[in-house]
Amino acid sequence: MMSDTKSVNSTSSNSTSAKGTGTPATEPSGNIVPTSYMGDFMSFLKGILSFTGDLSALTCPSFLLNGISLLEYGAHWNDYPHVLAEITKATDPEERMKLVARWFVSTLYGSYNKRVAESNSGEKKPFNPILGEQFLASWDDPEFGTTKFVCEQVSHHPPVSAFFFENTNAGIYGSGHFSQKSKFKGTSMKVVQEGRVTLRMKNTDEIYCLTLPNLNICSILSGKPFLEMTSTTFIRSSKGYTAEFQWYTKPMLYGEYHKFDGKIFKDDADAYVPNASTQEAVYTIKGKWVADSRITNVETGQQDVFFDVNALPSAEINIKPVDEQSQLESRRVWQKVSEALASGNYDVASREKTAIEEEQRALRKERAEAEVEWKPSMFVWVEDASDDEAVKACYSYLYPAKDSIGTGSWVFKTSPHMKAPTSGNTPSASGTQTPSDAFSTAPSSVV
Repeated sequence: MMSDTKSVNSTSSNSTSAKGTGTPATEPSGNIVPTSYMGDFMSFLKGILSFTGDLSALTCPSFLLNGISLLEYGAHWNDYPHVLAEITKATDPEERMKLVARWFVSTLYGSYNKRVAESNSGEKKPFNPILGEQFLASWDDPEFGTTKFVCEQVSHHPPVSAFFFENTNAGIYGSGHFSQKSKFKGTSMKVVQEGRVTLRMKNTDEIYCLTLPNLNICSILSGKPFLEMTSTTFIRSSKGYTAEFQWYTKPMLYGEYHKFDGKIFKDDADAYVPNASTQEAVYTIKGKWVADSRITNVETGQQDVFFDVNALPSAEINIKPVDEQSQLESRRVWQKVSEALASGNYDVASREKTAIEEEQRALRKERAEAEVEWKPSMFVWVEDASDDEAVKACYSYLYPAKDSIGTGSWVFKTSPHMKAPTSGNTPSASGTQTPSDAFSTAPSSVV
């Protein structure tokens, strides 16, 4: 979920900056609230403490914004593109599930902890993407070549972001979407993440279906917020293997942050049941998702490193310079707001942000009056009932345990598995940006 410009752009594939940063033992010490805005912060807190709806509907003060669009958070699915591509080297379904699970764990540190670990300051809020907003990026790997990524805001009410990534050399690709609902409970904010990710490979007919974790945003009242993962997540393969992860929050009086455990098992049942007799244990996994974890082979007892954040720096992301981006791309959309935030001019940031939001309201009103239905440029909605049998079976297996996956997927229109569109069942493309010119290997631009 959370990200910032530095963490998305600055970590080189040969950098050692990640060394020693993946194990924060305590809360961040840096307060995100400027001293002169403490009164405004307290007023904002009073508002959210008394608000009973989804907190995303509230306007966040500009001094609490991090200067980056929520769309960029999806890029962390590719922090380690070689870990993703290596999945295709496995020769059997059991090993592939192990590597898919490893890749999933590799995406978590950048998504939910890296800013706090590197800056020792609290999380800030991202921009809510405008309808049709897009974020485009790529990563280069000496062994596997280029991994490409696109993300588009496909809905504004409710807010939904859809994304697609692909490494053509390795023959691996995936589509996903995410949406968040948040409420204040006790002294923390509870974030329910709705959505899913579907992973495919060209050298096998296997499909992997992934669910998303929920989040706790802690220490908000102190002005030093940070994220903890919570709930249970799953990965289900079309060959009958399941990975199940349990994410733990720190107990109030003892214990450690960011611990998890997991297991991989074979289960030929049609639906998940906890600890069912049909489950044949293969691996157990234990550790910290911000640091290192270990995997144990149940049959042999052999234990190995599963994933180590400190030992494996993330890859450098490539993004077009802002002046080469289309009007719909995130850093172009939010450029003036981000620049004002970076200089500490929060009044200007608020005015520029309000101008963007008012323009979007006017566009929505125009469409409503003209009775024009807006459609995403790069993604199409596919109900499970009309999807591949393997996809249908995997999500049907998971749904009783994780209903936040919903009953369908936002799918990239030109994804390799998609059949040629026929009249009436695939929305026509719209917008100024098309997948064919979505990528650039130009150096990262920092707004």
